[in-house]
Amino acid sequence: MKMEEVEKDIGTDMELVPYMSMLVKQLKRDRKFPAAHGYLCALHSFQRFMGGRDVPLPMHEVFTHERLKAYEEWLTVNQKRELNTVSSYMRTLQAVYNRWMPYGSAGHNPQMFHGVYTRVTSRTKRALNKEQIERLLESDTGRLTEEQQSVLAYFLLMFMLRGMPFIDLAHLRKGNLQGRYLVYHRHKTKKPLRVEIPPQAVRLMQQLRDKNPGSVYLFPILPTDLHSGWEEYQCYQSALRHFNRVLKQVVGQLLPGVRISSYTARHTWATLAYHMGVPVGIISQSLGHSSIRVTEIYLKPFENSRLDETNRQLIAAVKKGKWRGKIAYNAL
Repeated sequence: MKMEEVEKDIGTDMELVPYMSMLVKQLKRDRKFPAAHGYLCALHSFQRFMGGRDVPLPMHEVFTHERLKAYEEWLTVNQKRELNTVSSYMRTLQAVYNRWMPYGSAGHNPQMFHGVYTRVTSRTKRALNKEQIERLLESDTGRLTEEQQSVLAYFLLMFMLRGMPFIDLAHLRKGNLQGRYLVYHRHKTKKPLRVEIPPQAVRLMQQLRDKNPGSVYLFPILPTDLHSGWEEYQCYQSALRHFNRVLKQVVGQLLPGVRISSYTARHTWATLAYHMGVPVGIISQSLGHSSIRVTEIYLKPFENSRLDETNRQLIAAVKKGKWRGKIAYNAL
Protein backbone atom coordinates (compact mmCIF):
# COMPACT_ATOMS: atom_id res chain seq x y z
CA MET A 1 0.00 0.00 0.00
CA LYS A 2 1.38 3.42 -0.95
CA MET A 3 1.53 6.34 1.46
CA GLU A 4 -1.10 8.22 -0.55
CA GLU A 5 -3.50 5.30 -0.14
CA VAL A 6 -2.87 5.14 3.59
CA GLU A 7 -3.44 8.89 3.89
CA LYS A 8 -6.83 8.54 2.20
CA ASP A 9 -7.93 5.65 4.41
CA ILE A 10 -8.71 7.46 7.66
CA GLY A 11 -11.66 5.28 8.65
CA THR A 12 -12.03 3.96 12.18
CA ASP A 13 -10.93 0.49 11.07
CA MET A 14 -7.41 1.72 10.30
CA GLU A 15 -4.72 -0.14 12.31
CA LEU A 16 -1.92 1.70 14.12
CA VAL A 17 0.91 -0.68 13.15
CA PRO A 18 0.58 -0.54 9.33
CA TYR A 19 -0.08 3.20 9.45
CA MET A 20 3.00 3.98 11.54
CA SER A 21 5.05 1.51 9.52
CA MET A 22 4.27 3.49 6.36
CA LEU A 23 5.26 6.72 8.10
CA VAL A 24 8.54 5.13 9.15
CA LYS A 25 9.24 4.02 5.58
CA GLN A 26 8.67 7.56 4.35
CA LEU A 27 11.03 8.95 7.00
CA LYS A 28 13.68 6.44 5.95
CA ARG A 29 13.29 7.43 2.30
CA ASP A 30 13.79 11.05 3.35
CA ARG A 31 16.87 9.94 5.35
CA LYS A 32 15.33 11.23 8.58
CA PHE A 33 16.72 8.30 10.50
CA PRO A 34 16.52 9.72 14.06
CA ALA A 35 12.81 10.49 13.51
CA ALA A 36 12.20 6.99 12.09
CA HIS A 37 13.96 5.52 15.11
CA GLY A 38 11.79 7.61 17.44
CA TYR A 39 8.59 6.45 15.74
CA LEU A 40 9.63 2.80 16.03
CA CYS A 41 10.54 3.18 19.71
CA ALA A 42 7.16 4.78 20.46
CA LEU A 43 5.29 2.09 18.49
CA HIS A 44 7.10 -0.81 20.18
CA SER A 45 6.56 0.77 23.60
CA PHE A 46 2.83 1.15 22.98
CA GLN A 47 2.62 -2.44 21.74
CA ARG A 48 4.22 -3.66 24.99
CA PHE A 49 1.68 -1.60 26.93
CA MET A 50 -1.16 -3.24 25.01
CA GLY A 51 0.15 -6.77 25.57
CA GLY A 52 2.50 -7.55 22.70
CA ARG A 53 3.09 -7.18 18.98
CA ASP A 54 0.31 -9.61 18.02
CA VAL A 55 -2.45 -7.54 19.64
CA PRO A 56 -4.63 -5.66 17.09
CA LEU A 57 -4.49 -1.89 17.54
CA PRO A 58 -7.40 -0.18 15.73
CA MET A 59 -6.85 3.56 15.63
CA HIS A 60 -10.22 4.36 17.18
CA GLU A 61 -9.26 2.24 20.23
CA VAL A 62 -5.74 3.63 20.49
CA PHE A 63 -6.74 7.28 20.28
CA THR A 64 -9.04 7.77 23.22
CA HIS A 65 -8.20 10.11 26.06
CA GLU A 66 -8.62 7.33 28.62
CA ARG A 67 -6.27 4.97 26.74
CA LEU A 68 -3.59 7.65 26.34
CA LYS A 69 -3.74 8.55 30.04
CA ALA A 70 -3.47 4.87 30.95
CA TYR A 71 -0.41 4.58 28.70
CA GLU A 72 1.14 7.65 30.33
CA GLU A 73 0.62 6.12 33.79
CA TRP A 74 2.10 2.80 32.64
CA LEU A 75 5.22 4.60 31.38
CA THR A 76 5.76 6.62 34.54
CA VAL A 77 4.69 4.11 37.21
CA ASN A 78 5.35 0.67 35.74
CA GLN A 79 8.27 1.44 33.43
CA LYS A 80 9.82 4.25 35.54
CA ARG A 81 10.45 6.28 32.41
CA GLU A 82 11.82 9.82 32.69
CA LEU A 83 9.41 12.63 31.83
CA ASN A 84 11.24 13.55 28.64
CA THR A 85 10.89 9.96 27.40
CA VAL A 86 7.17 10.02 28.24
CA SER A 87 6.85 13.33 26.39
CA SER A 88 8.73 11.98 23.36
CA TYR A 89 6.41 8.96 23.00
CA MET A 90 3.31 11.06 23.55
CA ARG A 91 4.36 13.73 21.05
CA THR A 92 5.02 10.99 18.51
CA LEU A 93 1.53 9.57 19.00
CA GLN A 94 0.12 13.09 18.81
CA ALA A 95 1.85 13.63 15.46
CA VAL A 96 0.47 10.33 14.18
CA TYR A 97 -3.03 11.23 15.37
CA ASN A 98 -2.94 14.68 13.76
CA ARG A 99 -1.80 13.16 10.48
CA TRP A 100 -4.42 10.42 10.57
CA MET A 101 -7.18 12.77 11.74
CA PRO A 102 -6.09 16.28 10.65
CA TYR A 103 -7.18 19.50 12.32
CA GLY A 104 -10.60 20.52 11.04
CA SER A 105 -11.62 17.05 9.90
CA ALA A 106 -14.95 15.67 11.07
CA GLY A 107 -13.47 13.17 13.53
CA HIS A 108 -10.66 15.30 14.98
CA ASN A 109 -10.80 15.83 18.74
CA PRO A 110 -8.75 18.91 19.72
CA GLN A 111 -8.85 17.78 23.38
CA MET A 112 -7.47 14.31 22.67
CA PHE A 113 -4.07 15.02 24.29
CA HIS A 114 -5.33 17.51 26.87
CA GLY A 115 -3.72 16.75 30.21
CA VAL A 116 -1.28 14.25 28.68
CA TYR A 117 2.38 15.08 29.30
CA THR A 118 3.88 16.47 26.08
CA ARG A 119 6.25 19.12 27.45
CA VAL A 120 10.04 18.99 27.24
CA THR A 121 11.75 19.42 30.60
CA SER A 122 15.06 21.26 30.52
CA ARG A 123 17.58 19.26 32.53
CA THR A 124 21.01 20.25 33.75
CA LYS A 125 23.48 18.51 31.48
CA ARG A 126 25.91 16.14 33.10
CA ALA A 127 29.46 17.43 33.22
CA LEU A 128 32.51 16.38 35.19
CA ASN A 129 34.33 18.95 37.27
CA LYS A 130 38.04 19.67 36.89
CA GLU A 131 39.09 17.21 39.59
CA GLN A 132 36.99 14.38 38.13
CA ILE A 133 38.28 14.72 34.57
CA GLU A 134 41.84 14.93 35.94
CA ARG A 135 41.25 11.70 37.84
CA LEU A 136 40.19 9.97 34.63
CA LEU A 137 43.15 11.37 32.73
CA GLU A 138 45.63 10.20 35.36
CA SER A 139 43.91 6.99 36.47
CA ASP A 140 45.66 3.62 36.65
CA THR A 141 43.80 1.53 34.07
CA GLY A 142 45.53 -1.72 34.96
CA ARG A 143 42.43 -3.10 36.66
CA LEU A 144 40.23 -2.38 33.65
CA THR A 145 39.58 -4.91 30.89
CA GLU A 146 40.97 -4.21 27.43
CA GLU A 147 37.51 -3.19 26.22
CA GLN A 148 37.01 -0.86 29.19
CA GLN A 149 40.42 0.73 28.57
CA SER A 150 39.44 1.42 24.94
CA VAL A 151 36.12 2.99 25.95
CA LEU A 152 37.86 5.23 28.49
CA ALA A 153 40.41 6.21 25.83
CA TYR A 154 37.61 7.14 23.40
CA PHE A 155 35.93 9.23 26.10
CA LEU A 156 39.13 11.12 26.91
CA LEU A 157 39.85 11.58 23.21
CA MET A 158 36.41 13.15 22.66
CA PHE A 159 37.11 15.53 25.54
CA MET A 160 40.52 16.50 24.12
CA LEU A 161 39.12 17.04 20.62
CA ARG A 162 37.04 20.01 21.77
CA GLY A 163 34.17 17.96 23.09
CA MET A 164 33.63 15.94 19.92
CA PRO A 165 30.32 14.01 20.10
CA PHE A 166 30.40 10.24 19.75
CA ILE A 167 28.47 10.33 16.47
CA ASP A 168 31.19 12.46 14.87
CA LEU A 169 33.95 10.28 16.28
CA ALA A 170 32.30 7.10 14.98
CA HIS A 171 31.89 8.52 11.46
CA LEU A 172 35.39 9.97 11.09
CA ARG A 173 37.10 8.62 7.98
CA LYS A 174 40.77 8.08 7.40
CA GLY A 175 40.74 10.92 4.89
CA ASN A 176 39.61 13.32 7.64
CA LEU A 177 43.05 13.00 9.25
CA GLN A 178 45.18 15.62 7.55
CA GLY A 179 48.55 16.01 9.23
CA ARG A 180 47.98 17.21 12.78
CA TYR A 181 44.39 18.21 12.05
CA LEU A 182 41.01 16.51 11.78
CA VAL A 183 39.05 18.17 8.96
CA TYR A 184 35.43 17.07 8.76
CA HIS A 185 31.78 18.16 8.80
CA ARG A 186 29.64 17.86 11.92
CA HIS A 187 27.23 14.99 11.48
CA LYS A 188 24.29 16.94 12.92
CA THR A 189 24.72 20.48 11.57
CA LYS A 190 27.02 19.76 8.56
CA LYS A 191 29.21 22.64 9.71
CA PRO A 192 32.86 22.28 8.60
CA LEU A 193 35.35 21.87 11.43
CA ARG A 194 39.14 21.85 11.59
CA VAL A 195 40.36 20.49 14.91
CA GLU A 196 44.03 20.45 15.85
CA ILE A 197 45.05 17.21 17.55
CA PRO A 198 46.70 18.17 20.87
CA PRO A 199 49.93 16.33 21.78
CA GLN A 200 48.17 14.57 24.67
CA ALA A 201 45.71 13.00 22.21
CA VAL A 202 48.26 11.63 19.73
CA ARG A 203 49.01 8.51 21.79
CA LEU A 204 45.30 7.77 22.20
CA MET A 205 44.70 8.12 18.45
CA GLN A 206 47.58 5.80 17.64
CA GLN A 207 46.22 3.30 20.14
CA LEU A 208 42.63 3.43 18.89
CA ARG A 209 42.81 3.98 15.13
CA ASP A 210 41.63 1.24 12.78
CA LYS A 211 44.61 -0.71 11.43
CA ASN A 212 42.48 -2.58 8.86
CA PRO A 213 43.46 -1.26 5.40
CA GLY A 214 40.05 -2.24 4.05
CA SER A 215 38.16 0.03 6.45
CA VAL A 216 37.24 3.60 5.47
CA TYR A 217 36.75 4.67 9.08
CA LEU A 218 39.46 6.16 11.26
CA PHE A 219 38.34 4.16 14.30
CA PRO A 220 36.91 0.60 14.41
CA ILE A 221 33.50 1.63 15.73
CA LEU A 222 31.31 1.06 12.65
CA PRO A 223 31.67 -1.73 10.07
CA THR A 224 32.56 -0.69 6.53
CA ASP A 225 30.29 -3.07 4.63
CA LEU A 226 26.96 -1.31 5.31
CA HIS A 227 24.43 -1.26 2.47
CA SER A 228 22.08 1.57 3.45
CA GLY A 229 21.86 4.71 5.52
CA TRP A 230 19.30 3.07 7.81
CA GLU A 231 21.59 0.08 8.38
CA GLU A 232 24.42 2.48 9.24
CA TYR A 233 22.16 4.36 11.65
CA GLN A 234 21.12 1.15 13.40
CA CYS A 235 24.77 0.07 13.72
CA TYR A 236 25.62 3.47 15.18
CA GLN A 237 22.78 3.24 17.74
CA SER A 238 23.97 -0.23 18.75
CA ALA A 239 27.56 1.03 19.10
CA LEU A 240 26.39 4.00 21.19
CA ARG A 241 24.38 1.80 23.57
CA HIS A 242 27.34 -0.55 23.98
CA PHE A 243 29.74 2.36 24.54
CA ASN A 244 27.55 3.89 27.26
CA ARG A 245 27.08 0.52 28.93
CA VAL A 246 30.85 -0.11 29.18
CA LEU A 247 31.54 3.53 30.09
CA LYS A 248 29.19 3.13 33.06
CA GLN A 249 31.26 0.14 34.21
CA VAL A 250 34.48 2.14 33.90
CA VAL A 251 33.18 5.12 35.87
CA GLY A 252 31.75 2.77 38.49
CA GLN A 253 35.34 1.78 39.28
CA LEU A 254 37.14 5.09 38.80
CA LEU A 255 34.48 7.63 39.89
CA PRO A 256 31.97 5.74 42.05
CA GLY A 257 28.57 7.41 42.29
CA VAL A 258 29.05 9.62 39.22
CA ARG A 259 26.52 9.36 36.37
CA ILE A 260 28.01 9.64 32.91
CA SER A 261 27.34 9.07 29.21
CA SER A 262 29.16 9.65 25.94
CA TYR A 263 27.83 13.22 25.85
CA THR A 264 29.46 14.00 29.21
CA ALA A 265 32.78 14.54 27.43
CA ARG A 266 31.22 17.29 25.31
CA HIS A 267 29.42 18.95 28.21
CA THR A 268 32.55 18.76 30.36
CA TRP A 269 34.67 20.52 27.73
CA ALA A 270 32.05 23.24 27.23
CA THR A 271 31.49 23.76 30.95
CA LEU A 272 35.17 23.96 31.87
CA ALA A 273 35.79 26.39 29.00
CA TYR A 274 32.86 28.49 30.19
CA HIS A 275 34.14 28.61 33.77
CA MET A 276 37.60 29.56 32.48
CA GLY A 277 36.05 32.66 30.95
CA VAL A 278 36.26 31.57 27.30
CA PRO A 279 33.80 33.73 25.29
CA VAL A 280 30.57 31.96 24.35
CA GLY A 281 31.23 32.71 20.68
CA ILE A 282 34.51 30.79 20.80
CA ILE A 283 32.86 27.88 22.59
CA SER A 284 30.10 27.88 19.97
CA GLN A 285 32.60 27.70 17.10
CA SER A 286 34.60 25.01 18.87
CA LEU A 287 31.54 22.82 19.38
CA GLY A 288 30.31 23.35 15.82
CA HIS A 289 26.93 24.67 16.98
CA SER A 290 24.62 26.15 14.37
CA SER A 291 24.44 29.44 16.27
CA ILE A 292 25.56 31.17 19.46
CA ARG A 293 21.93 30.95 20.64
CA VAL A 294 22.25 27.15 20.74
CA THR A 295 25.40 27.46 22.85
CA GLU A 296 23.73 29.90 25.24
CA ILE A 297 20.90 27.42 25.81
CA TYR A 298 23.52 24.69 26.18
CA LEU A 299 25.36 26.60 28.93
CA LYS A 300 22.41 28.27 30.66
CA PRO A 301 22.16 25.66 33.47
CA PHE A 302 25.70 26.60 34.55
CA GLU A 303 25.16 30.36 34.85
CA ASN A 304 24.29 30.26 38.57
CA SER A 305 27.26 28.06 39.46
CA ARG A 306 29.56 30.49 37.64
CA LEU A 307 28.05 33.43 39.54
CA ASP A 308 28.44 31.52 42.81
CA GLU A 309 32.10 30.87 42.01
CA THR A 310 32.61 34.58 41.30
CA ASN A 311 31.05 35.40 44.66
CA ARG A 312 33.34 32.92 46.44
CA GLN A 313 36.40 34.47 44.79
CA LEU A 314 35.26 37.96 45.77
CA ILE A 315 34.77 36.97 49.41
CA ALA A 316 38.14 35.17 49.44
CA ALA A 317 39.81 38.34 48.17
CA VAL A 318 38.22 40.37 50.97
CA LYS A 319 39.23 37.86 53.64
CA LYS A 320 42.85 37.97 52.43
CA GLY A 321 42.86 41.67 53.28
CA LYS A 322 43.22 42.98 49.75
CA TRP A 323 40.57 45.62 50.44
CA ARG A 324 41.60 46.29 54.07
CA GLY A 325 43.24 49.62 53.29
CA LYS A 326 40.22 50.87 51.36
CA ILE A 327 37.82 49.74 54.08
CA ALA A 328 39.88 51.51 56.77
CA TYR A 329 40.04 54.69 54.66
CA ASN A 330 36.27 54.72 54.23
CA ALA A 331 35.78 54.30 57.98
CA LEU A 332 37.65 57.54 58.79
